[in-house]
Amino acid sequence: MGTLKTETIIHSNGSTWHGQKHKTIDELIEVLKTEIIEERFFSRYSVKTSPLTVEYRNHCPISENNGMTNFFGNFEALSHVFRIDTNDKKIITKLTKAIKKNEGWEKYYSTNIIN
Repeated sequence: MGTLKTETIIHSNGSTWHGQKHKTIDELIEVLKTEIIEERFFSRYSVKTSPLTVEYRNHCPISENNGMTNFFGNFEALSHVFRIDTNDKKIITKLTKAIKKNEGWEKYYSTNIIN
């Protein structure tokens, strides 16, 4: 069995025009230290899974999907949208730590996310 290739995809990071280079992950970490992640990135939403069934899910700045960790959000007082998918353990550790230290996480995670 082969080793999974380490991959990081930066879909967006910072306010840039199409074709401009995205900000670095370290630049995002600096923004996370001073700017509050918007509350709407810590919310519940419903998905109709059948004609009679509704399932509630979390919208969270940190999620996992198909072996990748997904980081997604924006800030209350600064337009700096970020969407990063990675399976690189070093990047996952750095971004998870920075997001969980963010004031938005402290304010909104425990009150808005379904456990």
